[in-house]
Amino acid sequence: MDSEILLDILGNDTRRRILSILAKEPMYFNQVAKKIGIGQQAVLRHMQALENSGLIETYSEKSDFGAPDRKYYRLNASFVLTVALSEDNFTISSQRVVESRYKDFLKYYRSLESISEDTGKALSSLQENLGRIEQEISTVESHLNDLLALRQLILQRLHKIGQRDFEEDERMILYSIIEKLPKSMSELSGMTDMEESAIKSKLMEMKSKISKDSAELLFGELG
Repeated sequence: MDSEILLDILGNDTRRRILSILAKEPMYFNQVAKKIGIGQQAVLRHMQALENSGLIETYSEKSDFGAPDRKYYRLNASFVLTVALSEDNFTISSQRVVESRYKDFLKYYRSLESISEDTGKALSSLQENLGRIEQEISTVESHLNDLLALRQLILQRLHKIGQRDFEEDERMILYSIIEKLPKSMSELSGMTDMEESAIKSKLMEMKSKISKDSAELLFGELG
């Protein structure tokens, strides 16, 4: 899912409240409007925007006493949206949440699958499992934070070298090659919005500023 579209959709407080409500259970339109506490037409516009973006979907259930089928809304996406902002980095990315069932986490899946059918026992087991998962997530996030800090230090060093030794267009090419690892000249051209001929000319100038061995490692077949 496009990160720019997601940010635009989620930038509205009412839409975020709708998603938070539907995260607990599916609801029909009047229920959502009542909980949000704003006009139905306004809520409807937000619901349509969320549905068009793919974040929610509708389904129908039969009503009692012969009334027309009732249309319910529910969430229709599982992803993590990440915004990283630091002195030398600004990135937005989204990643779908899927079951990979890595070996390290099989114990949690097995524990979940073995939960009792008894309501009281099931609730107790779910609480215990959720607590263990939250602790695991906290540990992973701590490790991830350390890796992000290391990434930041690397980018700081890269940008200092770029500003010290290379011209503006050269820096654009250099950062794209090191950070995004293009596999071809055409891909690099798309990243920098520069003509391939101009890139080749700049690469020749950049090579003259570093050793031959380093140039081969950095630019490889691109140069």
